[in-house]
Amino acid sequence: MRNIRLTIAYDGANYFGWQKTDMGPSIESTLEKILFQILQKTVVIQAASRTDAGVHARGQVINIMLPEVLPTLNQLRMSLTCLLPKDLAVLDISQAEDSFHPTLDCISKEYHYSVCYGIAQLPQLRFYSWHYAYPALGIDKMRRAAECLVGEHDFSAFCNFKSSSQYEHYIRHVHNIDIIDSGPQQIQFKIVGNNFLYRMVRNLVGTLVHVGCGKIAAELLPEILTRKERTRSGVTAPAHGLCLHQINYEDKKSY
Repeated sequence: MRNIRLTIAYDGANYFGWQKTDMGPSIESTLEKILFQILQKTVVIQAASRTDAGVHARGQVINIMLPEVLPTLNQLRMSLTCLLPKDLAVLDISQAEDSFHPTLDCISKEYHYSVCYGIAQLPQLRFYSWHYAYPALGIDKMRRAAECLVGEHDFSAFCNFKSSSQYEHYIRHVHNIDIIDSGPQQIQFKIVGNNFLYRMVRNLVGTLVHVGCGKIAAELLPEILTRKERTRSGVTAPAHGLCLHQINYEDKKSY
């Protein structure tokens, strides 16, 4: 069997997240149907990240196991390009080591989140950026608060709990949080970590935006981490502003 690694990108607006669900179409189920159409057999897909409904990706990594016969990788990529919907694309395809696993071998993930503030938002950005209708955000205050969140912490205060979420612990390592002034009344958050809890990235962004508008004092971030209470941190930022940008592996390849 061949272990095939693919890097895919998608616009998540029309999907109920990565994972298959009875609620509607997902990225996983869409890929499975197209792969069955090409291969005439069901294949198991493993993904580096299970993005939520409405979240986008430009560097999601998946793998599938294929027999040592046709199709070639080039044939498979051409077939996928022809048959996949326009909001889902294969950016790269290669044969990986037999032991490669997109989730277990991942050393870090990078997410980008876009925010527009002010009275009005450019219409072209409305599907990919959170419009926070506030006249100004204090970027320096947000950067100062973000420094408290970098490193290894218990991020219970930034996890939305659900019945199916059963973590062994809530300790995660955030490697970096960059807050970039990306244009007139536009901010981009770049968040890199080893792993993330349920809606953790969106909760980090929502909290930092609340710091930026003065609803939460930057000096309270250490206490919020220590108290481990979700109600003390900020809102969950909307899904459509979030994009899974890149997955990093030990082999130095980033996707």
